[in-house]
Amino acid sequence: MARPIIIRLEEVSAQPIPGAGPEAGFMKRVLYPPRIETQGLFFAYCECRPGFSPHRWHTHQGDQAEGYRVEYPPGFEEVYYVIRGQGVMQWERADGVIAELPVGPGDAVFIPPGVPRHQLLNNGPETIQMIGCGQPRPKVTLIK
Repeated sequence: MARPIIIRLEEVSAQPIPGAGPEAGFMKRVLYPPRIETQGLFFAYCECRPGFSPHRWHTHQGDQAEGYRVEYPPGFEEVYYVIRGQGVMQWERADGVIAELPVGPGDAVFIPPGVPRHQLLNNGPETIQMIGCGQPRPKVTLIK
């Protein structure tokens, strides 16, 4: 019989935000192998400082930058939930123009399959605390 699993945030190792240096903030992959196997869901906590993005401009076709590579499965969908701080959700429209909408505490951003290049940018004066979750889980490979 299955039982609930408690994962305490303070027990999860912090990692640099992919594609950024330590000055950007950190990410904690709470529900992610090898810590825990799920049926495809992932869940991460992030603190991102002003002027940075928790996940720089990217598409869900694949992403690679210094130190990591992400392979997204077909049908990937994602949610960003802002706990604290201010930012803008930015995406590239079909005509190449960058669109953006402000986000703040209590806002959830749903990124369905097929959204073009996008990022959440912390353009506010304080650190953004946020959660990122979605499914099916992408494969993240750290490159050294």
